[in-house]
Amino acid sequence: MINKEFKKFWMNVSKNTNWDKDPSICIELKKSNKNLWYKDGKLNVAKNCLYTNEHIKLKNKLAIITINNEEKIKKYSYKQLNDLTCDFSKFISNKKTKNVLIHSSASIVSAVSMLACAKEGIHFSVIFEDLEKDAIEVRIKILKPDVIITRGDKNKIEDFNQILKKNNLNKTQIITSKKINIKSSKISHYNFYKKKLVPQKYEFKSFFSNRPLFSLFTSGSTGEPKGITHSSGGYLVYSKHTCQKQFGMSKNSVVLTASDAGWINGHTYALFGPLSLCSTTVLLEKPTLIMNLLLLKKILKNLKISILYLPVTLIRMLRIVIGEKKIKLSTLKTIGSMGEPLAEDVGQWYSKVFFKRKKPIINTYFQTETSGIIASPVHNQKKNISYGHVGKFINKYIVSDKILNNNKIEINLKYPWPGCMINCLNGKKIWNKYWHKNKFKLFDIASLNKFKEIIIHGRSDDVINIRGHRLGSGEVESIILKNHSVSEVSAIGVEDSIIGNELIVFCTLRNKLNKNKLFENINKLLLNNFGTYAIPKKIFILDKLPKTKSGKIMRRLLRKIYMNPSNQNLGDLSTLLEKDIIKSITHKIIKEK
Repeated sequence: MINKEFKKFWMNVSKNTNWDKDPSICIELKKSNKNLWYKDGKLNVAKNCLYTNEHIKLKNKLAIITINNEEKIKKYSYKQLNDLTCDFSKFISNKKTKNVLIHSSASIVSAVSMLACAKEGIHFSVIFEDLEKDAIEVRIKILKPDVIITRGDKNKIEDFNQILKKNNLNKTQIITSKKINIKSSKISHYNFYKKKLVPQKYEFKSFFSNRPLFSLFTSGSTGEPKGITHSSGGYLVYSKHTCQKQFGMSKNSVVLTASDAGWINGHTYALFGPLSLCSTTVLLEKPTLIMNLLLLKKILKNLKISILYLPVTLIRMLRIVIGEKKIKLSTLKTIGSMGEPLAEDVGQWYSKVFFKRKKPIINTYFQTETSGIIASPVHNQKKNISYGHVGKFINKYIVSDKILNNNKIEINLKYPWPGCMINCLNGKKIWNKYWHKNKFKLFDIASLNKFKEIIIHGRSDDVINIRGHRLGSGEVESIILKNHSVSEVSAIGVEDSIIGNELIVFCTLRNKLNKNKLFENINKLLLNNFGTYAIPKKIFILDKLPKTKSGKIMRRLLRKIYMNPSNQNLGDLSTLLEKDIIKSITHKIIKEK
């Protein structure tokens, strides 16, 4: 499986990273699949992002631009960011500090905290700022942090104190970004907005490539969230490589990645990737701010954005706001989408609104577990440009042991890659679920178009088997979205004692429409594309669909509510964006079921 050509390729890619000690070993394979990349190489991730020769030469270049919830813009040069990071790293540096929890959305607080931990070789985990107390407690119990960094108010600090006391973590320190009127030896304040710092000599320690850098929690279908851990060297090599290859990112790029800091995109494509290339990155405290069309235009024009990378949910929402108006700027070179596959008609709109001529959309396909893009179109593609697919796999990854009907496949990755997770904090049992005969399972269904580009049809556990016909939720949804009155849709399969599965559809609408005409059109679209077996048993029109904070529609939640509306045990809801919509969905299902 691993040949000389493979090793030569990834060793050459690693040369773009600044090593304190160059690796002589590409990869060491392990029976556990916890493979070691660049095993003997040593580096400092923060140094790669702040203090290489190129960074020092460009010290006055903008590194980070932040836009907070009040739409206030702040700018930080590479020198300012380096000074802040090094100053804060002294504040948290302690031999006893092994794990740090960062409770912050995308901001200078999250950026400096992440970089400071990376500088000191401290393993960290960023969590969503609006998580509820129970969800925070689950993550604290798994991570067992020595330090918690938070932008929270007095009530949130008290929540942290109660959680720590309950779980016998009495030595854990809390660092606040705001001055909080609570007297405690466990609580200290750090000003992340310092304007002047005393000049000093900065030292960056070297760490082995496979030292854990961070863990991110991602929700499973049930039970506790999974703590996915990534390395230092392999992660950075892969981040930098995909930034350059897929987006065309360079020191001349101004990158707007509309992602929360608690999401993998907020690590790879909003922070570590761009900074390691001396790009300028724009951090939005709340991505939905750009739903304000005037603000979006101001950001794109005044900040001279060259790479715009948005969640698919946000793109669909912008389509409603913008309509067919054109937003074309000479500085904008690349646009991308994240979170879920981009439907073909939405992709066509996205390209047409932002570009004068047809250009590819970097419709990215990857997971928290992969750390970076596994497949996507590339920025400089000039031929056969189309939408609704995620391009081709990097380095011929795709393999399948199982061919499904209609030439669909379950995706496994045959070859290892430097960005693959190195551990799962939840233990061996969860780790082993990702592997099948040393191949990495992505739990997705796909097919290939005539150009050998990948079309994602949805999760393998979101396959709806109707009378022997296997339909992916994603492919059903993309067909329904051809009705332009439908703004968002979710298709689920529910068990039926006679025919096995039946199709249930949930929609939100762009405009008011006669229900009967809408249902007739949806049924016709599904009939023409699949056959009579795909006619839904029921179509519900909702005000909103339940989504995670990263913008993914929670099909499993809709399935659970539909099957048993009175059920209070709905599984892990820690990443649900708006919990108050559960009541309205439940009411609608009870009323119309």
